[in-house]
Amino acid sequence: MVEINLTIVIQVVQFLILVFILNRILFRPISQAIEKRDGKIDAWEEKTRTLQETVRTKIESYEKELVEVRARAQEEQQQLSNELKEREEEKVGAVFEEAAQMVASTKQALQEETKRLRQELRRQAEEMAQMVAEKVLGRKVS
Repeated sequence: MVEINLTIVIQVVQFLILVFILNRILFRPISQAIEKRDGKIDAWEEKTRTLQETVRTKIESYEKELVEVRARAQEEQQQLSNELKEREEEKVGAVFEEAAQMVASTKQALQEETKRLRQELRRQAEEMAQMVAEKVLGRKVS
């Protein structure tokens, strides 16, 4: 059987003292350091999650705003295109109207000139007829 003598008791007491001292000097500080580090890591992870959520929210907001800005830009571009077409149609219409007025005024001027030339030809024809009649008759015809 196992004999319990004083050396075993001393060794057990020494072992317990060593465990107590190691617990105080080594294990507790290491445990505290590990817990402190774990706490910091947890805080960093939480801060990282918060920042990631903030970044995700901002990205979604920016993407939504970008879609809205693109839609407004496209709408403004369409509006400007429509305005440009309207102005172009107005100018083309004005040019056609001006051309029609020029054609009408030229036509009227030609008609007036034709009328004047016909009157001039009638007058000349009457003068020639009167001259021919005077020569044929040998006297002055009124």
